[in-house]
Order: sequence, then structure tokens, then C-alpha cells
Amino acid sequence: MNQQHAPAGARPRVTVLMATYNGREWIDAQIDSVLGQRGVDVRLVVSDDGSIDGTLDRLADRTRADSRIDVLPRRSGPPGVTANFLRLFTEHEPDGSYVAFCDQDDVWRADKLEHQIGTLVSHSADVVSSNVESFDLAGNRRLIKKSHPMGRWDHVFEAAGPGSTYVFTPEAHRRLRETLAALDYSEIGVHDWYVYALARAIGLTWVICPKPTVDYRQHEGNVQGANAGAAATAARVSKLRNGFYRRQFLLTARAIEAVNTYDEATRRDLHRLIDQLEDESFFGRLRFLSRWRQIRRNHVEGLELAGAHVLGVW
Repeated sequence: MNQQHAPAGARPRVTVLMATYNGREWIDAQIDSVLGQRGVDVRLVVSDDGSIDGTLDRLADRTRADSRIDVLPRRSGPPGVTANFLRLFTEHEPDGSYVAFCDQDDVWRADKLEHQIGTLVSHSADVVSSNVESFDLAGNRRLIKKSHPMGRWDHVFEAAGPGSTYVFTPEAHRRLRETLAALDYSEIGVHDWYVYALARAIGLTWVICPKPTVDYRQHEGNVQGANAGAAATAARVSKLRNGFYRRQFLLTARAIEAVNTYDEATRRDLHRLIDQLEDESFFGRLRFLSRWRQIRRNHVEGLELAGAHVLGVW
């Protein structure tokens, strides 16, 4: 793909898309870390989902103080983080800027965008994400590694790391925006996973950087957390058992089926994968087990996920 990078010597422009909901406690630290990015010109666009904790008032204060911040009118429809982020992504008119997702409660490292755009340029890539380092109120820190080598079908089963690390070239944003316009994503539950899947399906080149670019705050209000500890494990198992993840796997695979640019052999294998996901018999689940190396970048996680399917957990 031809990239639309900034001319030599120019500071890259980045449109940062932030979804908020009751984030007053953390919003200032995140905004400061976005506006303080080195080596780039940043515009911050915010979509709030009906906060009642003072987040909107604080956003109004910040907007009056800094012209780089825009807050969109309240969107129609029920609240939800996926719909909020995809609203931001699809309503942003392509303007030649890079595009980045941003959560309300993290802290970006000062060189995040500069480093990630440099990675896009050096790899001639379309989208970049990265590892993160989680932290909590007790001061505990942990590397969250998402940079294992990509698999044949990992994009059907997981995101490319936290969405707050995603940066898109202008052309990647334009193409994904057009792709989303052709799809019904009203039942999609995880925006960053879905966008990663679509990007891979339409042939965009994606790089996952090993260098952490975000300090990933862990707290009781996280919609998606670091997946660490007994509580996180229990929550994932619950979503497996109640069918949430299986529905998402199928919705994602069917969306990919509608828009992909794969070669014919890969397209046939996608059809087989969908058939296996739809087959709830024991032998159907057993056939799926052979894909354990294809479905997660971390092969241990792939074996666990495939094994759970054989056992009828999902």
C-alpha cells in the first residue's frame, strides 16, 4: 500500500480519538499525556457516553483552555464503549492525519506517537500497536506482552493489544472507515479486536511493537483489563461459558468473510473455520483442536482456548 506519511522535516499530525464515560478521576492525567506528546502535532477528539461524574464539565474546562481539544455532541443510541469508539473512528473525516485510539484512564509515555509513527515509516506498515505496562493503586507494575508473532487466524480470536496503543496511517484509516460502512457491527462487543480483524482481512500490514508505549491503569471500572489474577480469569471463563466469546468469534469471522481480500486457499480455510465454530458436536470441537497454533499469538493461550472448546466450556 502507498503510505501517506508526513513530508520530510514536517511534524506528523495525529488525530487522537478518546472515548469517555465517568472518567473524571483520571481524565486530566490522560489528556496531559496526550497533549504533551513529543515530535508530533496532536488534535484530541472526545466522545462522551453520558457521564454523570463531572467528566463533561472537566472536558469543557479543558476545551476552553486548549484549542487542540474538541468534544463531539452526545451520540444517539444506547451507551457502550464499542459503539463510542467506532463512532469516533467512522465520523472522523480523513484529513491526512494519523489516527490513534485513546482510553480515558491510561497515561501515554511522552514518545508514544513519535516512536510508533517512526515504526510505521521504518516498516512501511499501515497500523501499529504495542505492548503496555499495567499499574495499579498499590504500585504494582507488569509487562503485558502482546507482541508474539501473528498467527494465521489470531485476528479472529483476539486483539493486537489494547486499543489505546493503536495508530493508523491516514490511508489505513480511510480504508477501514470504508470497510466499516459496509458492515453491521451493532452486536460487536470489543472494538479494538474487531478493527484488528478487519485490518488483517483487507490486507493492511500491522506491526506490534515490543516496546511498551502506554502505562495501562488497572482499577475496578476497567471495561477491559490486564487479564491478570483470579478475578480476571473467572471473568474470562464466565464469558466463555455464557457464549459471549463464541458469538464474537463468529461475528468477527463472518464480517471477515464479507470483506476479505485473501487468496482463494485462505478463503476456503476461513469457510472451514466458520463451519467448525458453528459445529457444536464433540467431533466438531475435536476438529477445531488442530487449530491451536493458529488462534492466538501466544501458543499456550491458543492451546488453552482450543482445549476449553473440546471440553465444551464454550
